[in-house]
Amino acid sequence: MPASRYLPIIALLAVGCGSKYTPPPASAVLPASASRGEYPVRTDLMVIKLLDGAPTHWPATSFLPLRSARNPLTTPDRDFADELRKQFGKNILDPASSLTTTQKEHLTRFLAADFGTPAEPSVGLPDWDEVTIAAVVRPRSSKGVFANLGAFAAAVKKWKSKSVREEWENAQQAKELLKLDDESLARGSVVYRRWCMQCHGVTGAGDGSHAINLAAPPRDYRQGIFKFITAFPDPADGAKKKGRGPSGKPRREDLKRTIHKGLDGSMMPAFPSLSDAELEDLVSYVIHLSVRGETEFATMNKAMQPTEEDPDFVGPELRWLYYQNLMWTLGNWAIAENNPIAIPPEHIRSEDDRLLSALRGYKLYNSAEFGCASCHVNFGREPQLKWDFWGTVVQPRNLVLGVYRGGRKGEDLYARLYGGIYPSGMTAFNNTLKTGPTYTDQPNKIWNVVHFLQFLADPYTRQKLQDPATLARVKERLKASGDLSLDDLNSVRIDP
Repeated sequence: MPASRYLPIIALLAVGCGSKYTPPPASAVLPASASRGEYPVRTDLMVIKLLDGAPTHWPATSFLPLRSARNPLTTPDRDFADELRKQFGKNILDPASSLTTTQKEHLTRFLAADFGTPAEPSVGLPDWDEVTIAAVVRPRSSKGVFANLGAFAAAVKKWKSKSVREEWENAQQAKELLKLDDESLARGSVVYRRWCMQCHGVTGAGDGSHAINLAAPPRDYRQGIFKFITAFPDPADGAKKKGRGPSGKPRREDLKRTIHKGLDGSMMPAFPSLSDAELEDLVSYVIHLSVRGETEFATMNKAMQPTEEDPDFVGPELRWLYYQNLMWTLGNWAIAENNPIAIPPEHIRSEDDRLLSALRGYKLYNSAEFGCASCHVNFGREPQLKWDFWGTVVQPRNLVLGVYRGGRKGEDLYARLYGGIYPSGMTAFNNTLKTGPTYTDQPNKIWNVVHFLQFLADPYTRQKLQDPATLARVKERLKASGDLSLDDLNSVRIDP
């Protein structure tokens, strides 16, 4: 059927006849947040790019850097306020002042329609007809919808419905894969409000009533990124990045582990008493909050930065932007879920093998290939403060302590090294497996570094590693086998 036959129908749908989209009246009032049982729309500062520079000190208690930037006259950290306010409009955006009232009203309706309320959560997706309408019917003329019929006809012909259809289908499949059905979410919301909301807040912003008293802010779910994950979609696969991409997204198993075991060295407690069913439902609800927050974040980000190529995002334009981000976000979560890090066996047969691997790991740790020492100065004993993707202050781990929030088992450390810690800027070392020498009878280079880290955290094994006689014995063994991989290593220096 020719595209022109659809134009009268499309035009009517664009002005609200028969469509799910209805422009809110000018008198519409924004939701009054959780006091009315609704998710509040975001108004706090948004870090859209890694902040410039580096923090010179830890923030004052209860005053996170972004709070200082918002309240420059009352913060005890005026230096943070002055520095971060210079980055407004570049690395930091303010939806409270940069979004128009109309944009806020429309986005409130979109989010409420698809994500429900804390008591009745959902993850809704438009049907295919609504996607088609949103993609094609986006009038830009002040003369009204019917003055744009010619433009609509051209848009219908140019529209790449095949690729959008694939994104829509992927989003539908992601909902099932991630267990985002209404029943699971309803049960999960009850568990979340009982155990999690006091710290992580109604929307997952990390702004609960107890959060201000904690040593570090609880995780803010609303960018769809997490630190301690075992997912790593390889960028070399060539898949085109859609939206914010799959980097930093956890698998369901990652969230289950964090909730069940907690995070060592942080205020995040373990919840071992939750039943398997409760844990599954709670993970679904956390993903729901994260998908909602990321869709909101990505839509606001683009709407606050119009360019010559992009229109001002209002009405149908904002609707299409929102739909794209919703589909991309769900699709990216599915990509992460389907790409676990493959952790190979250690191939350690004896304690001497483990010692040899740790010595190789020490050499790699200090090499240009890994460059661990450039961030973990003096093995992390000298703080090197940095910004993370949330605009909070972090420092590379003190490796001598052996306290790892994402777990200290070999498999945990392997995943951190292989995939990095995306929100903190820690490098992913997966490519090191494709370069340099390999040892068929020994663990790969990442396992070498893992074994070194395990030796480093134990005072006994740390001293053993630094014993000149031990190094000489190992080098003699390697020399006899023709392996000179440690021939240039004359000593191991860790302790002063």
